[in-house]
Amino acid sequence: MDAYRLRLAQLALENLPFARHQTRTVLDIHAADGATTQYLQYFLPYSTVFGLTTGSPRRDLAACGQRYLATLPNGFQCDCVVAIVEPSQPMEPTLEAIRGVDARWELILAPWQTAQAVDWQLLGYQAHNEITEEPDDGVIVVAVRDREAQPQADATPRVLIAAPVRQKPVILQHFLDGLQRLDTTGLEVAYLFVDNNDDAHASQMLRAFAGQAGAPVHRLRVPVAEPYQRTETDHHWTESLIWRLAAIKDGILHAALQHGYDYAFLVDSDLVLHPQTLRRMVGCGRDILSQVFWTVWSHDKPPLPNVWYADHYNLYRVRRKQSLARDEQVRRTEAFLSGLAFYTGVYRVSGLGACTLIARRAIEAGVNFSELRGSLHAGEDRHLCLRAEALGIPLFADATLPPLHLYRESELPRVAGYWKLVESGVQGAELNRAMFELLLGRTLQVA
Repeated sequence: MDAYRLRLAQLALENLPFARHQTRTVLDIHAADGATTQYLQYFLPYSTVFGLTTGSPRRDLAACGQRYLATLPNGFQCDCVVAIVEPSQPMEPTLEAIRGVDARWELILAPWQTAQAVDWQLLGYQAHNEITEEPDDGVIVVAVRDREAQPQADATPRVLIAAPVRQKPVILQHFLDGLQRLDTTGLEVAYLFVDNNDDAHASQMLRAFAGQAGAPVHRLRVPVAEPYQRTETDHHWTESLIWRLAAIKDGILHAALQHGYDYAFLVDSDLVLHPQTLRRMVGCGRDILSQVFWTVWSHDKPPLPNVWYADHYNLYRVRRKQSLARDEQVRRTEAFLSGLAFYTGVYRVSGLGACTLIARRAIEAGVNFSELRGSLHAGEDRHLCLRAEALGIPLFADATLPPLHLYRESELPRVAGYWKLVESGVQGAELNRAMFELLLGRTLQVA
């Protein structure tokens, strides 16, 4: 059996547009030796999976309901057509073959090098990037289309831009400057600041912003509960600080719902946002989406992202109970980080935070930051992520327009360099490369 194809079949299962317990008819349009058809059938016990093969399927494949076809009979219909594209296969013949199948859903998995030239949005697909367990597979593009999906109404999206604020004034000034520069063309926005500052000057800066912004600004003052210690090496989060913050963030989600916003955009007050951030994120059309940014958590470590693959902060894919050697952990981690940094696009992740757009649909479904009893994960963002996955709401991260994270005061000189990068117009991989130079204190070359 082809291990590469089976890894992509695993991604297909994870991205099916219907629940696995449902009764559906599925067509594996590039079934090869039939192994992927059998794999899909095994995990779809109430469905029937057909495999379109050019030769005979392997005789040693266990029969668990799958069926094989040499050609599609006239009038063949299915609920979902799945296409696993080989690295050597061109995209157009696959797209043409899929057009000839009468199916509601289309699910395509293809190597990034093959798929990145396709304008998936123009063709009506939602596409994102995935990483398999094997780093040598590279970045895989997963594209899904629902032929019965209704086009979205032309109503202007309403976005509540919100932040709990307990910040040093020298950093807060750059956060507010970034908000002032946000391009909100085509959006109706308002701001909500939950003022938890222990510095009166920071509170005054929020009041001043309200007089300068071209949109409504709401400021809710809440009492300071306990000290919050920040140094050049660490931010000290206690359990009580975390769950108080969770309640504050849930209040923001409730306000967005109560006042009819389509999205709540929760952003930490130590970020300097790229002006196109909000328009880009809304345009991605996801229920939960974070913008990827990079942080040097420790001076002896490379920049790391605000998104992760599993558990507390696992940056590589691994099977449950699988034990990996340290070298293999590093190899898989580097593949994930390289994907985020240098292969532009939206990624499916399992953990995110700090710069997150949450759609009304997700809030109505029950997504929130409150503590999940029985989970020992630290941090309110992790509990939001676990709850979203449990509700069947996938998490995505966009790696196109990274903000600048001012984790410590000593990083303030980077702001000027960041705005030079923004003004140069670079995005995606080119912007990430330049950001790494900036974060590592190297000489910044801007065209």
